Amino acid sequence: MLKAVLLDLDGTVYRGKSAIPGADETLQKLRDKGIRLFFVTNAATRSRVGVVEKLAGMGIHAKEEEMYCTTYATARYITSNFKDKTVFCIGEKGMKDEFKKHEISVVEDDSAGIVVVGLDRTIDYDKLSVGYKTIMKGAEFIATNGDVVYPVEDGFLPGAGVMVAAVESCTSKKPFIIGKPEIYFAELIHAENKLDKEEMLIVGDRTDTDIRFGRNTGIKSVLVLTGVTKKEDIEKSNDKPDYVIESVNELPELVEKLSLS
Repeated sequence: MLKAVLLDLDGTVYRGKSAIPGADETLQKLRDKGIRLFFVTNAATRSRVGVVEKLAGMGIHAKEEEMYCTTYATARYITSNFKDKTVFCIGEKGMKDEFKKHEISVVEDDSAGIVVVGLDRTIDYDKLSVGYKTIMKGAEFIATNGDVVYPVEDGFLPGAGVMVAAVESCTSKKPFIIGKPEIYFAELIHAENKLDKEEMLIVGDRTDTDIRFGRNTGIKSVLVLTGVTKKEDIEKSNDKPDYVIESVNELPELVEKLSLS
C-alpha cells in the first residue's frame, strides 16, 4: 500500500526561483489523501531549515521533518559513522549550519578527519588545496552528490559534481556519495520513518538521478517533464521510469489509480 511520496525539488516542485504553478495545492491534495511527503533533494547549499524557508518564499508549504536535503543526510551519516571526527567543508554556509546543529565540529585546515564536498559557489584554489592535503593525510572523503549541472529558469549551471570531480582527480580517491542515485537517502528515510520500499514512490525530473535512484533502491518511480529529462530522452536512457506525467500536478490522479490497483 502506498504511504509516502519522495519528491525531488528542483525541476519537480520548482525550477530555479519559481514554483511549478499549482504545486502547493497539489501537495496539499496528497496530504489530504493521507500520503506522507518527503522532499528528497541533492541540493547542498542550504540547511534543512533553509530549504523549508526557500520553499515558503515560493508559496510552497513544507515541514522540517519532511525535508531530506543532502546537508541533513550528510550530517546524519557523519554522526552515525564518524561521531568524533572533525570536518573540512568545500561547501557553503548552509552545510556548516546543518553540521553545527548536529554538533559536528567544522575546521578550516588539514587537521580534519573528514572532507565533505558539495556545491560551493565561492570555491577557490586554497579550498581545493586544503581538501587535497586532508584527504592525502587519510581523511574520509564524502560527496553530497555527483550532479554536474542543475536546472535554473534559463537553462543549467555547474553543480556539485564539478567540485567533487576536481577533488577526486587530484587525490585519485573515490568519495562516499550521499545523494541520488545512491541508496543512502532511502535507507535514512526507512530508518527514521519505518517505511518499506513497497510503501514509497519516487518522483523526479531526471532519469540519471531520480529514476536511477528508484532502480537502485527497488522503489517505483515517476518522471515529470518539467525539468532536465524530456520525453524524447526516455528511450535513450537505460533508466526507465515506471510512470511518466507532464508535471507534479498530475500526481494525485496517479496516486489514486495506484491506490485502487
